[in-house]
Amino acid sequence: MKAKTDYRYLVPAVVVVAVMTQIPFLMTLIFSTLRWNLSRPDIPRTFNGIDNYLYFLKIEDFSDPPAFYGIFWQTVCITGLTLLLCSFFGFLLALLFDHHIPGINIARTLILGPFFVMSTASGVIWKTTIFNTTFGWYGVVAKALGFTPVDLISYHPLGTIIALFTWQWMPFFVLVLLAGLQGLDPELMDCMRIDGVTWIQGIFRIKLPLIMNHLRVAVMLGLVLIIKEFGLILTTTAGGPGTRSYTLPYYVYMQVFSANNVGRAGALAAMTVILTLILVNLLYRSIERRNAKYR
Repeated sequence: MKAKTDYRYLVPAVVVVAVMTQIPFLMTLIFSTLRWNLSRPDIPRTFNGIDNYLYFLKIEDFSDPPAFYGIFWQTVCITGLTLLLCSFFGFLLALLFDHHIPGINIARTLILGPFFVMSTASGVIWKTTIFNTTFGWYGVVAKALGFTPVDLISYHPLGTIIALFTWQWMPFFVLVLLAGLQGLDPELMDCMRIDGVTWIQGIFRIKLPLIMNHLRVAVMLGLVLIIKEFGLILTTTAGGPGTRSYTLPYYVYMQVFSANNVGRAGALAAMTVILTLILVNLLYRSIERRNAKYR
């Protein structure tokens, strides 16, 4: 006899999730249709339709497109490269930590440190005590070696942001992938050694395919976590020079607190959420297709 499921027990959780997530998003959609400038309280709030969206999307001169398109590709570049680096180095570190050696528990704890540090705090530390060309570690070491330190934050803002994002979120990938490696059947590993499988073959033909779902879930969750990252950019490059290190969430922040335009900020936030959901859905579908092959 098939057991009946009482879905009434799910109602409180569904209500809480709906209130915490969907209502703010609906309010954002409503704000995105308004002409609302905080610096002009004398002008009443009026319905603006989709004009706020067209402000970012409409191209009147192909030689000078709106800043949205450049910032969109910067966001894709930063997020994509960060995910790639986090996946690569996270997998290597997970392999390294998947051994029972003295002190391994301490090493596993220390590698998770950056993941639990507030992004704003870590951004201030990196900018003032490490990347500073005068009294930071980077500047002191470069001068000691006879080099003239280059201001990485000013001259290479995208590379700096990608490096900091990787440092911040790679421990999350290590945690997920290490859980996958430690969940592998020990007997399978013993058979691998008995059959004479080399170390490289064991990694890329056995271990990696078996934890591929863990990797894809880490990438899917990492996509959401990285694309909304804001504190590191605010405290290090502040989006500069110019808009060279802007991301879409930071652009939303600037529309509210610099341009004082709530309507445009709402439209930009809504487009950011929609783009993120599309990317997450594509990753989820790829996971489902792969799982369907092995059912």
